[in-house]
Amino acid sequence: MNWIMQIFSRRRVYDDLSTDIRSHLEERTDELIKSGMSRKEAAETALREFGNATSLEQSGREVWRWSFIENFLMDVRYGLRVLRKNPGFTAASVLTLALGIGANTAIFTILNSVLLSNLPVRDPQQLVLLTNPDMHGRQLGFGDGERDLLTYPEFQDLSARNQVFDGMLAADSYIQKQDVSVVASGESASDSSAQIGLVSGSYFSVLGVNPILGRVFTTEADRVRDANPLAVISYGFWQSRFGGDPSAIGKKIRLLHTTYDVIGVTPARFVGETVGYAIDIWLPLSMQTEAIPGRDYLSMETNPFQKREWLQVMGRLKPGVSLAQANSSINLLFQQYLTAQTETGMSADQKRTFMTQRIAMIAGGRGASTLQAKFGKPLQILMGVVGLVLLIACANVANLLLARAASRQREIAVRVAMGAGAGRLFRQVLTESILLAGIGGAFGLLIARWADSALLRLVSGGRTPVPLDVHLNAAVLTFTLGVSMLTGMLFGLVPALRASRADIGTIIKGTSRSVIGGAGHRSRMPMGKILVVVQVTLSLLLLVAAGLFVRSFQKLSEVNLGYDRDHLLVFRVSPTVYGYKGPAMMQLYKDMLDRIAALPGVRGATLSENGLLTNQDTNDPIIVEGRAAKTGEGGDSSNSDEIGPNYFSSADIPILMGREIDRGDNGNGPRVGVINQTFAKYFYGGSNPLGTRVSVITPAGNEDFVVVGVAADAKYHSMREKPSRRFYVPFFNPVGNVGGAYVIVHESGNSAALPASIREIVKQSAPNLPAPDISTMNEIVDDSLTVDRMVTKLSGVFGGLAIVLSCIGIYGIMAYSVAGRTNEIGIRMALGAQRSAVLWMILRESLLLVLIGVAIGLPAIAAAGRLISSLLFGITPADPLALILATGLMFLIGALASYIPANRAMRIDPMMALRYE
Repeated sequence: MNWIMQIFSRRRVYDDLSTDIRSHLEERTDELIKSGMSRKEAAETALREFGNATSLEQSGREVWRWSFIENFLMDVRYGLRVLRKNPGFTAASVLTLALGIGANTAIFTILNSVLLSNLPVRDPQQLVLLTNPDMHGRQLGFGDGERDLLTYPEFQDLSARNQVFDGMLAADSYIQKQDVSVVASGESASDSSAQIGLVSGSYFSVLGVNPILGRVFTTEADRVRDANPLAVISYGFWQSRFGGDPSAIGKKIRLLHTTYDVIGVTPARFVGETVGYAIDIWLPLSMQTEAIPGRDYLSMETNPFQKREWLQVMGRLKPGVSLAQANSSINLLFQQYLTAQTETGMSADQKRTFMTQRIAMIAGGRGASTLQAKFGKPLQILMGVVGLVLLIACANVANLLLARAASRQREIAVRVAMGAGAGRLFRQVLTESILLAGIGGAFGLLIARWADSALLRLVSGGRTPVPLDVHLNAAVLTFTLGVSMLTGMLFGLVPALRASRADIGTIIKGTSRSVIGGAGHRSRMPMGKILVVVQVTLSLLLLVAAGLFVRSFQKLSEVNLGYDRDHLLVFRVSPTVYGYKGPAMMQLYKDMLDRIAALPGVRGATLSENGLLTNQDTNDPIIVEGRAAKTGEGGDSSNSDEIGPNYFSSADIPILMGREIDRGDNGNGPRVGVINQTFAKYFYGGSNPLGTRVSVITPAGNEDFVVVGVAADAKYHSMREKPSRRFYVPFFNPVGNVGGAYVIVHESGNSAALPASIREIVKQSAPNLPAPDISTMNEIVDDSLTVDRMVTKLSGVFGGLAIVLSCIGIYGIMAYSVAGRTNEIGIRMALGAQRSAVLWMILRESLLLVLIGVAIGLPAIAAAGRLISSLLFGITPADPLALILATGLMFLIGALASYIPANRAMRIDPMMALRYE
């Protein structure tokens, strides 16, 4: 840091150098006086012998290499004075840059939180994921190939035998919300919901997360099942439920039927290993059967084809172990584990399929994510979009600087005449540009802080907040600084080059009409007009993209779901979590449906195990009676759902043939089923499927149903999904086991009081069940369109911003052009040119620039269309309507932006114009 201290003490060093030079001259003068010279003659001789003292002093200063810093500081001070003296120019430039830089910073902040940021843990670069970071939920069954999630026995085996990790952790990939009570003095406080995470005892030690209060779990918590009712709470939960009271350690909280001791509080920034979830309470995995009653996810499965895959697993690499080495070692152990499971009587084909399972290990520093797969590509595309907006802003400011340079020509000429070199002028103008960009960047940060809140609401989909860290951090500040500096150099480079090449003779003689147009009028396409063409091209790209997204969103919003979206209420109940099993659970569902169906304003009530638009499904291999097995397109398999009585009439899904499942299909007779239109077409072609038998292949054996109806296709995963094969069997006579279910209620009058009545019925039917979260089908549809809505809104905003900037750019260049051609226009009018001809001349020049920009932009749209095609629905990137509207709008903008300058030119007085200059 010595050199920094030297910079601040340089004045003292300079003074010492000046003093030394004066002392030397005085000593030599005294010597010459003693030799007989007069003082004046001696002083002149001493100075002549010494040389140019000022030049030597300057050379001495340059030895310390501080002149560059001094010149830079001088340039900055001068630049600030210049900007202060031109408030209109400064305000317009700063606002333009602030909008461009602020938009880029806002999008980058979200992108950084979703895709780039590491977990706030110790040495995140040492972490690896053994599971799919984008997969969440609990799967029963088995899938070949790369495993998405692991079972608890698999985690235990790998953790005990591995030689490549310093430690391994496991966490429930499905974060559930439960009601929690804080127990005080033997009484329970009012319940409130909290996000619950089940984790292994090694979780906090492997991540390297130390509590700010109390302690965390250790591996001791894993040794005995249901014997460690301990809880670690998040900083946010500690603040909201305990008011930040240190005495929270040792307090008790109740979840379901179990009371847990609070033993620690995590740091404020740590909310779990999964981006998009904010865990409030961590419980040991060994307490699974208490936290999730009615399910045993910890024991070894009796059937290896019925694996309970539910855990995200991470490991911390030992020093010197690479990811590739760890991957090879872990997969060897995993294959050994699987081989042991094949000794249970599998056939040769089953063994071959079973042994294809493997672990795909990836870097885990960024953790798992509920957002990356959903928002990753849209955010990257939006980052490109705001980059185009910034380029348009740069072109605008560059044009302003070029126009302003005309008023500084004489200043530049004087500086050249006084000895300023080309490099010095280049550096001065470029410093002013970077200074302008820096101020724009500072204001852009303020805009970004406001915009981030709006972006979070868009990402969250409105109803469910997404916990993302969008506070300023080193990455965001570095990005903003880098963008600001790059922007300053980008739009300041051309004006700086022009200033450094200034011709002093031409300027002083007054023959240089405009820096913006080059030397005289020789250039047929002056730099300012080239920048306008660039603006038009980039704006056209943004307008077409915005139009495509708007059209795509409109088509998505109008998609026919196959059921009534305007009159359905949906909520989920999970009786098994609260101790209901077998006949008691089935009776609860029946009583609940009967009471809800009897409410005024209810047209029907039914059940669905997988729900509507939940992206939750079941897929089974099947055998269709009398049909040869098919290959390809998924082979002989089908999605399925267990549904309640009158499901199709309640949801308004048409029955095309036969009948629907009714109250009589409750398990007292043969199992029946309904197939959808795609299933019928695929397996039966044009023949009648009614009365045929379908066998569902399960680990426990084949379970059959008789087809009694064919229903119309409907959408269950997303608005974009294509029809897939599906069959429905009775919830009260299911294939396999059922547990939680979605209750679907068809209301006839949109009664605002109906949800409250339904909650009261649930409470009366099962007092220990929490109040259900009831959603309308329209709300579920809106949530499913979160990504499309975000992209559509933001592209529209940025497209509008591009229009404004382009309009300003065209207006500015045409206004400057008219001002520079006042004398020419006066001569034309003096020679008889009509005012309308002058108006058309200016408009034609503007529209020509737009035409050139459009001609360049249309081919670019074809190339860019491939990048956004995956986000479009029902249209192609070459959608004629979007192209025509965007092109027409650009010509309209060109005409409007140039009309004011053209109108001003039309009103020029020929006599005044002839005396101009």
